[in-house]
Amino acid sequence: MSDIADLPTTLNETSGLIYYNNQLITHNDSGNAAALYEVNPETGAITRTINVTNAINSDWEDIAQDDNYIYIGDIGNNNGNRTDLKIYRILKTAFDSNTEVTADVIYYSYEDQIDFTTSPNNNDWDAEGFVVFESQILIFTKNWVNHETKVYAFPKVPGTYSASLVSTYAINGLVTGADMANSKIYLTGYTSNSITPFLAVVYGMTLTAPDNLDVFEQSNVHKFEGILPFAHQVESICFVENIGTDDKLYISHERLAIGPVLVEAGLKSVLVDTLTLSTNTQTDLAVKVYPNPFSTTIYIGKTVDRITIYNLLGQAVLYATHTNQIDTSHLEMGSYVIRVHNGNEHWQRQLIKH
Repeated sequence: MSDIADLPTTLNETSGLIYYNNQLITHNDSGNAAALYEVNPETGAITRTINVTNAINSDWEDIAQDDNYIYIGDIGNNNGNRTDLKIYRILKTAFDSNTEVTADVIYYSYEDQIDFTTSPNNNDWDAEGFVVFESQILIFTKNWVNHETKVYAFPKVPGTYSASLVSTYAINGLVTGADMANSKIYLTGYTSNSITPFLAVVYGMTLTAPDNLDVFEQSNVHKFEGILPFAHQVESICFVENIGTDDKLYISHERLAIGPVLVEAGLKSVLVDTLTLSTNTQTDLAVKVYPNPFSTTIYIGKTVDRITIYNLLGQAVLYATHTNQIDTSHLEMGSYVIRVHNGNEHWQRQLIKH
């Protein structure tokens, strides 16, 4: 994983990403402007803002493209009660030459949803990732309850549709972004209990639209755990180019503060070797912290200035200075964050006590 740049504060809630015309295009999520932002892929700077004049950003969560159109997914449904889910579709020729565009609208509902009870972050009807495949849109749900992802399909042309359930997979996490390239689908998201990111590649697919869309039954899945440290709330992923056997991807994450841990909105790149299914991801701290999971003592690879342990409420529960270990025997079992300071440098990582 390579750091590209922190994103400007305008994009603190970046939530979707595509690569088009050698630029990245992103947007923010719920309650923000109905706008797309062109971003320099080397600096993270905004180079152009395009307003969608007939749209409302109820909860924009992902963006996709085909040869002729850009698709914006107003698909976020944290409460599980939305009856106005939609995809906005914009002509690329209009996007290329204007700072204001209008969109066609594709409306959909889930064919098997009968309960619309408001259940904040406690339902299986949320979604934050989708791709366009041939004639179809494929939605990947973010299941807060069972941590699976379901795939729903409906046509990519304006209309009102009942989205068909075509596939299910126990991803064991919350899917927040998707992209499709070279007969592979890339998914990103994070663990539900500790906001630790993952990347998954779905490959070996033999899909045809609209009758053969069981993404997970007809494929293999490889999941990379912990692609970034704790508190990086990844929200989007996009394919950029193929370099030999490597797929180059970009990932964005929104600004997140948990107790003393602050991660600014940022842009990262990662290479996935499509032959070995390995990445250039590097999530180790500058000094080794072990063991993990731990039971009594945590050790640091060298003596550091300060060690602080926080619970997931952001409360400091242990503190030590000028040492390479810390006694944790009185801590209860559960998840914690260790923050290590040494000179002007600091690192953090999630740890689990068992």
